[in-house]
Amino acid sequence: MCATLAPAMEEDTKKLPVISDPSRGSYHHGDLHNSLLEAADCLLEQTGAAKLSLREVAKHAGVSHTAPYRHFKNRAALLEAIAIAGFRRLKTLLEQAEASAPDDIVQQLRAGGLAYLQVAVNNPEHTRLMFGGMMKEVSEDSALFAAAEDTYDTLYRIIDTGRARGVFGGSDTETVVLAAWSLVHGLTMLILGTQKINPATPDELDEITRSVLETFLCGLRA
Repeated sequence: MCATLAPAMEEDTKKLPVISDPSRGSYHHGDLHNSLLEAADCLLEQTGAAKLSLREVAKHAGVSHTAPYRHFKNRAALLEAIAIAGFRRLKTLLEQAEASAPDDIVQQLRAGGLAYLQVAVNNPEHTRLMFGGMMKEVSEDSALFAAAEDTYDTLYRIIDTGRARGVFGGSDTETVVLAAWSLVHGLTMLILGTQKINPATPDELDEITRSVLETFLCGLRA
């Protein structure tokens, strides 16, 4: 089965569309670019980025092995497109969290952090691709860099609004944003990469995430 690329629970965030399973023949080849990305999304979680190939993506999308080259000049371009889509989804989650509680900045940050971690843990290969070595090599004028910056800017806006309203303390917004992102992403990596934190169920993941976020938010409040 394909990864959902959406939070496991809807309490704090709205679900994003579930990515289709290519084995079900649900692709619309009138939009080959997105069909190929959907196939690549599913395969990425099954194989990891190192084994993902344009030929396998074409096979799962039900098109000729040369078809992907109309949209992606090589494998690296496909991986970059997947990462861009991942950052855009993450940005959407943060925007949904922001819109879910216009008058409650703390809840916005709580919901955004919870959604981030749920998506990242449920889609580990996407997470590793987005935050792996690829980001060190991109130029500042690339689409991937812009997508990552847009995501960062959304989190920055939430925290900056909280500081302007006197809800959050901290020396400056940039530092608080870095601290918040580092906390959630660090927890994600601990869950994905160690046995020390190993939630067995979605409820356990939810409980761990909420506990860590609440500890951070208590210290952040002005």
